[in-house]
Amino acid sequence: MFYKEMDRRRLLLSMGAAAMTGGLLSSTRMTWAQQGNSDPVKLLLGSHMEYLQKLAPDYAAAHGPTPEIELVTTPDLPVKLNSTLIARRSPGDAVFVTAAIVAGLAEKGWLTDMTDLIEETLLPNGLIGNSLTAVNYQGRYYGVPVTIGAPIMHWNKDLFAAAGLDTEAPNNWHASPGSWDTVIEYAQEITDPDNNIYGITDNWGGVGAMFTFGSLMQGNGGRFLDDDLQPIMNSEAGVEALSRMVDLLHVHEVIDPAVVTYTWVFDASPAYLAGQRGIFFTWPFIAGIANGSEDSAIQGRSGYAPNPALETSASIDGSEFLSIPVFANNPDGGRQFIELATSLDNQIVQGSTSPWAPSVDAALRSPEVIGNLPFAEVIRQSYQYPVDGGYSADRERWQEILTGQLSRAFAQEASPKEALDEAVKLINASRT
Repeated sequence: MFYKEMDRRRLLLSMGAAAMTGGLLSSTRMTWAQQGNSDPVKLLLGSHMEYLQKLAPDYAAAHGPTPEIELVTTPDLPVKLNSTLIARRSPGDAVFVTAAIVAGLAEKGWLTDMTDLIEETLLPNGLIGNSLTAVNYQGRYYGVPVTIGAPIMHWNKDLFAAAGLDTEAPNNWHASPGSWDTVIEYAQEITDPDNNIYGITDNWGGVGAMFTFGSLMQGNGGRFLDDDLQPIMNSEAGVEALSRMVDLLHVHEVIDPAVVTYTWVFDASPAYLAGQRGIFFTWPFIAGIANGSEDSAIQGRSGYAPNPALETSASIDGSEFLSIPVFANNPDGGRQFIELATSLDNQIVQGSTSPWAPSVDAALRSPEVIGNLPFAEVIRQSYQYPVDGGYSADRERWQEILTGQLSRAFAQEASPKEALDEAVKLINASRT
């Protein structure tokens, strides 16, 4: 299994003043790909995107030229794109973009409007709609997801059984309004601090806190930003979400108190894999490590399901995308490659031969994909609920402000409402 070989370095590589160009390029102004287009095509792909690199021969067979491929790591991607696009040059005819940077590139007018391709072709062909939240800028789409994933719930069936709890109950919590309260009840039964056993673990020491906060906030109908991209995370739903997180630490005392120091999934995972934590909210790949790694004390005994519900379940999107820059030399070729990558056949190959979940519904349901990614159905179910992450051009800046205020609430230096009100105040000030 691919998950056994996934280490911190590999995951970090896979996750991790501008000139206006005179307006965003409308889809009605773009001459889209034709079957007869055989001009040279260049691609900028993530260094972890082997599944896309392998499509080069298929592209050549269909269209003539073999794509020229340049690779970039996720941490280097923003610099690569900004340094070329600001000079009105494109590093590729189709380029890798992450959820965090799409809105900023679209705001500058550097990405082609791909709304017609998505609405007329990809969505009717089964592209999962909620995977598009990060590329929706002012009601138009500026990228196409090729792989999707969002944090989900994992649980240790051995600890559940030892406490006399139903080991399969969490499978249905996402469809059960109010099941977050059941999570707390189960965690209370499991927690035994004298033996370093806690009902819940997570990573709240950095931006990871925003994922859990966002899930809880959206689960009660809240949002990070409104339709005009103004901060509204201090809504009633936001205050309740943060209050629930603070209560886990200071009222129920069922969460590992060190979660506020864990800045990444690999900080929180050792205790879960050692069998000392009951529930772990994190990315799907942990399911493979927990159930298949020789270093795991809970092999075959780690469950996984969509996040539990308040009014509904919710999560935050972690999709990765391909976009077409407005300066592309061969935008038709870029579109041809994107259509190839998101075809059902190639999405099934991607999901059945790599660790990266496909973005097409029928591919996630495919037996071949489920055989390789047992949590594929859980990802598909998760995307039936809200997965918005508040994607704006200044997301990195306001995210840093928000997580700083979340930390103040965790330390009880401010009430949840005070912390969120201050976050909104600081975000608005940063925008002036």
